[in-house]
Amino acid sequence: MARRQSSPTRVRDSDRAHARTHLDAAHADGRLTEEEWHDLVARAGTATTLPELASLVRDLRPPAEA
Repeated sequence: MARRQSSPTRVRDSDRAHARTHLDAAHADGRLTEEEWHDLVARAGTATTLPELASLVRDLRPPAEA
C-alpha cells in the first residue's frame, strides 16, 4: 500500500504576523524595496501553509535581537 503524503502544516495568524514583522524589518533596513515589501506582505497575508510563508522570507536574514 502506498504511503499517503501528509499535507504541509497550515499557518496561524501569529505565523503571518511573525513573517510580517520580519518583512517590515527587512524593509526598514533597506533590504527590500517598497514594491517588494508590498508584494511580500500581501502574499504573507494570504499564505495558507508554513512552506509557502517560509519561502517569502527564506533569503532574508533574521531580524536583529533587541
